[in-house]
Amino acid sequence: MGIYIVKSLHSESIKIGHFKTTNVKPSVYYRYINRGFYSCICPIEIKNKVSFKDLQLLYWFHNLDKSIESKLHRQLKLLFQHCGEWYKYDNINNILQFIYNDYHGILNMPTIQEYNHPVKWCNELQPIHKKYCLKFQHIIVNSQITPTPFIENLDTTS
Repeated sequence: MGIYIVKSLHSESIKIGHFKTTNVKPSVYYRYINRGFYSCICPIEIKNKVSFKDLQLLYWFHNLDKSIESKLHRQLKLLFQHCGEWYKYDNINNILQFIYNDYHGILNMPTIQEYNHPVKWCNELQPIHKKYCLKFQHIIVNSQITPTPFIENLDTTS
């Protein structure tokens, strides 16, 4: 279990949520690699831009659980403007202060393998009969993994 903070690549919005890692899905990236956050309330400016390729994982606190996430949201919603579980990036330092000081969050960013495994899993989910398959390559900038989509033509007849 853990609490993640992801940032939109299209706005100054961050989402805070929780994910339970398992042996089958051992990385926080599994939370949003296949379905993104389309089922969640989000700011209107990113309504159709909440898939894996639209987000960057900023923080992963593996020691915090869903009850802590609920307490954190209650605390933050009293203090900051929000849309569902999305907050303004401008509040990140205050949010981190709560996580570290009040809840003793331990930052544990995923490894490159913990990134690659869900990417491979997601790509294998894509139907082979489709002409195009969305693939991801990772780019590491300032120690942050940023997914970059590219299209691979799977149609060998053209």
